[in-house]
Parts: sequence; structure tokens; C-alpha cells
Amino acid sequence: MKAEEIEDYLSQLGQELVNAGIEEPIHILMIGGAYMLLVANAPRSTDDVDFFWLEEDDRALEQGIYALRDAARAVADRNELEIDWFNYMTHLLMYDQVKIPRGKVWNRYGPLHVHVPPGEYILALKILAGRQKDIADSRILLQGLEIETRQQVQQLLDRYVPPVTQKMKAEDIERSLSELFGE
Repeated sequence: MKAEEIEDYLSQLGQELVNAGIEEPIHILMIGGAYMLLVANAPRSTDDVDFFWLEEDDRALEQGIYALRDAARAVADRNELEIDWFNYMTHLLMYDQVKIPRGKVWNRYGPLHVHVPPGEYILALKILAGRQKDIADSRILLQGLEIETRQQVQQLLDRYVPPVTQKMKAEDIERSLSELFGE
């Protein structure tokens, strides 16, 4: 998916939520490749829109999950997308491994309120993941953030990633930092 396609699909998703009678806002934090395309203007594509839930009320979260699931399926069917194009698996895999900032509202699509975190948060997640595409994204983010040292990145990790997660992902973090800053 390219940036324009993502925005179109999110717009369709918001309309599906309206059609389903959802009136209360559903707040999500957009991360991953969609963030890189839409906010950081990275010259790449992505297979999905990763996000973290920002709902704190269990009842709102439960209602939001089912409404979004059904709406995302309708958008997938209409546009011949993979069923997981709107991907909350990242939330399930990482919600207890990182701090999740509220971010700021980037756009509203009907009741779907899409928040974005600061670029430094995405950089911390990318360094934590450490895949080649994450390293490439990290280079783009580093330029925009004017971060030049491993120590500055470590401060970001300390702000957003609990020590237990840093310890668990130490090899990935070190590999990322070595690729970005050398030994």
C-alpha cells in the first residue's frame, strides 16, 4: 500500500463505522510502515496499517474491537485486501513491552480518531524491532530528529521501553545501534 491508498482505506473504514452506527470516537495510535509513509514521508510501501489501541475503558475497547474488525473486513472485501490490512496484532504482541503514548490526533475518519506519536517513539520501536526495513526507516527518522549519537537513542529507549524489554531485546537493540552508528 502507498500513502494515498492507506488514507482512502482509512476513510472507507471510518464510513463503515458510521454505517454501523458507531458514534463514540475510537482512538488508535498509528505506528509502523503506515506512520513512515503518512507522517515521515518515507519512499516505501507497506502491507498493513499497524496500530495500538488507545482505549482505556474495557467496555469501549471491546465494542471498538468488534466494530473495527467488521469494518476492516468490509474494506478488505471491497478493495481485495488481505484480511489483516488493518493490523492490531502489534498491540497484542507489544502492549506490555513498551510504553504507549497518547500521541496527537493526526486525522479523523468519522468516529475513527487516528493519533500519531512523536517520531522519537517510532524510532525507539524501529530500533527495538531491528529488521532491515526498520534500520532503513530509522535512518530516515534520525535525519528528521537530529539525533546523532547512540547515547541520544539510548535516552529514547529509556523513555519508551521498560528495562525488562530492553534486556530481553538487547541483541536486536545492539545490532540496530551498530548498523546505525558503528561499533
